[in-house]
Amino acid sequence: MENISKRNRIQLAAMQLFQEQGVDSTSVNEIVKRANVAKGTFYVYYKDKKELISQILTKKHGRMLNDLLNTSYEKAMKEGKHWMLALVEEMISFYENNPDILRMIQKNITNTLDTMEHRNQVLKEIERLQDILSILKKEHESTRQALNKFVLIMETTSFLCYNAIFYQQPDSLKEIKPLIMDTVEKLCK
Repeated sequence: MENISKRNRIQLAAMQLFQEQGVDSTSVNEIVKRANVAKGTFYVYYKDKKELISQILTKKHGRMLNDLLNTSYEKAMKEGKHWMLALVEEMISFYENNPDILRMIQKNITNTLDTMEHRNQVLKEIERLQDILSILKKEHESTRQALNKFVLIMETTSFLCYNAIFYQQPDSLKEIKPLIMDTVEKLCK
């Protein structure tokens, strides 16, 4: 770990500890001990644990969406379906197979982050954002309206998956997936 920058060591140690014992149960002292840096070094890079979480989640969330966007593009081209529908299918499948990641995103975004700031940072990580927006944008709509539609679809899908997977609300994921897909299809027409 010595060759890695101190900031990266802190983030790596934090991610490991968050996965091992959860975000709330992890202290700054544990993070700096695992990262092998002084506690003061932590505060050079982050004002508190909340800011560290924000930076980690922003990058991870943005990269995850970017990867799903790329995978779904290939799927859409291969199967001849709307890219956004393929993306939502990929998201649902990803969250179903990775519920811990979904929990971390939902819990920490809503509880500890400024969601507008987080959203803007996540969007910066998505390389093909303009491509998907051009597909979502209708003739009479602005790019901002297409972006709002994209964010609405992404956040609604994440929220519904979270509640369905962890609380069976409003129903099981199996039951609400067709409703999500139908709604997205209507938004894309």
